[in-house]
Amino acid sequence: MPAFLRQAELIIDDKALRYPDLDMEFEIGFNDDSEGNTGYCRIYNLSQNTINMFEKDKNVRLKAGYDGDIGVLLPGVIVSYSTRYTDIDRETELILGDNTDAWLNAVVNKTWSSGQRAQSIASDIINLLPFGLGGFEVSKNVRYEKGKTFSTTCKAALEELAADLNAKIHVSRGSIYFRDPERGTQQIVNLNSNTGLISSPEKGTKDGKTIYDVRSLLNYRIWADSIVRIESKTINGLYRVIDGQHVLSGDDFLTEMEVEEYGA
Repeated sequence: MPAFLRQAELIIDDKALRYPDLDMEFEIGFNDDSEGNTGYCRIYNLSQNTINMFEKDKNVRLKAGYDGDIGVLLPGVIVSYSTRYTDIDRETELILGDNTDAWLNAVVNKTWSSGQRAQSIASDIINLLPFGLGGFEVSKNVRYEKGKTFSTTCKAALEELAADLNAKIHVSRGSIYFRDPERGTQQIVNLNSNTGLISSPEKGTKDGKTIYDVRSLLNYRIWADSIVRIESKTINGLYRVIDGQHVLSGDDFLTEMEVEEYGA
């Protein structure tokens, strides 16, 4: 993909800070656990007026892609920010997160009556957070015959519900997902040499499972639990994304990921 077609923008208030007009770097991680997506964005030689716009917990959106096809990498907040000077540049670094403080610290103190199901309780708790319920794709929906009481953080309560469901829970792009452990999204991303695959995936192991390290041109459609159809010299078929990162650094404009065979 020609470099001049690459685009990225950090949106804050009604202002968009755009690459390649501005010199920008970022690294946004993603995984299928419950900790949420985090990363950083560095922008060089901003005016002081622009720097003054940055505030802790302020909402931002980071988007990236190519001319005519750009999508959200992270809708979140500024966790922290700093500016430092080098010999020739002024570098402003933003640490970004999926509303990290709210996710870690928001609390729930409530009792649900007998007969309530896990999905209904989860929805009530998520309504206390700056997130939406992105999906509830589990094989069972537990009924609490004796009711359910939580007096803890929302994160801990949702993790307990997930454990009762034998499900996983993760935060991605402003939404919370409940899914069976090996399940992925329904949308399939095709990945081959014509659609951005870089070199052949490399085999490895993680937690006793066979995984593959995969690199592609940056693709905002790829996230934790994405299902990718890979066509390569080493592997072919459907694979689920476990974790990875979107990267803009120098000439690199990449999505790096670990995948495991889907449906195995």
